Amino acid sequence: MAVAVLASLLLLASSVAYVWQPRDGVDYAPEYLRRVRSEFVDTPVARMHYVKTGDGPPVILVPGGGQWSYSYRDTIPALAEHFTVFAVDLPGQGFTELRATDFEYDLGAMADALSGFMDAVGLEKATIVGHSWGGAEALYLAEVQPHRIEKLVLIASPALDVESSPDWRPLEYPIVGELIGKLMRKEDAARMLRKAFNHPDRVTDEMVRENWAAMSRRENRRAMWELQRNLDYRQTERRLPDVTAPTLVLWGADDRFDAPWQARELGRRIPDAEVHVLADCGHNVHEDCPEASNRILVRFLSAAGAE
Repeated sequence: MAVAVLASLLLLASSVAYVWQPRDGVDYAPEYLRRVRSEFVDTPVARMHYVKTGDGPPVILVPGGGQWSYSYRDTIPALAEHFTVFAVDLPGQGFTELRATDFEYDLGAMADALSGFMDAVGLEKATIVGHSWGGAEALYLAEVQPHRIEKLVLIASPALDVESSPDWRPLEYPIVGELIGKLMRKEDAARMLRKAFNHPDRVTDEMVRENWAAMSRRENRRAMWELQRNLDYRQTERRLPDVTAPTLVLWGADDRFDAPWQARELGRRIPDAEVHVLADCGHNVHEDCPEASNRILVRFLSAAGAE
C-alpha cells in the first residue's frame, strides 16, 4: 500500500512538473510601463522588451534573475542625465517574448541574446550594467566579445565557481525545481524579494505587484529553474583575467543571497577593477540603497573613457 501511495504521489508530482501549466500571467498592467518609453524589438531569439530614455553614450541595464527593467526605476533617471539608457528584459524576464524553441538558458545563449539586442537597436559597442544573474551574463559577453563592451558594471553578480545560495539550490533538482516554479505564488515571490533588501520598508505593495506581473508569466517561471541549472560559473571564473573593459564591482555588505566577499575576489582577479561594498545594503543594492549606488555609478561611468 505504501509503495502504491508513493507511486501515485510521484506520478501526480511529475504530471504537475511536466504536463500541467499555471495561468500565464495576471490581470495587472504594470503602472511603470505607463510612465516610461516602453518598446519592443525583434531579435533572432525573441521579441525583446526594453525601456529607453536619455541622451549620450549608450548604457544597457540588465536586470537580475526573476526581475525586469522595473528594478532599475531609480537608476535610470540618474543615468539618463548623462547617457542614453536601455533597460532590457532578456529572455525569461519581464515582457520579452521568447520565440526560439531551442533556447538553452545558459551563459552562451544569454550573452548571445544580449549581443543580439545590441545589434537590433544599432549598438556596436556599449557600457553594460548587470545585476545578479544579469551581471554574470554581461560578464560572459565581456569575456567572449570584448570589442562590444565599453565599460562593465557587476552588481552583486555571481561569477565564481562556488556553491549558490540555499534559496536557489532546490531549483536544480528535476521535478522539485519545476514544482517550485510552477506553484510559486505572489506571497512566495514577495518573501524572496524582501530577502534581497536590508531595508524592508522599501519593498512596497506596488513593488510586489510590479514584480509579480512579470514573474507570474509561464516562460519567466521556467527561466528560473533553467538558469539555476545551466549557468556555469566555471566559464566566467576562468576567464576573469581576460576582461579588458574598465570594470566596477558593486555589492551590498548585507547581501543574504551572494556572499559579499565575492566582490573583493572579483576585484582581485579582474584587471584594474574598482570595488565598492556598501554598508547596510542588501542583494538588490541599486534598489535598496539607490542614492549611494547612483553616485558611484554616475562617477564611474562618467570618468574618462566612457565616451
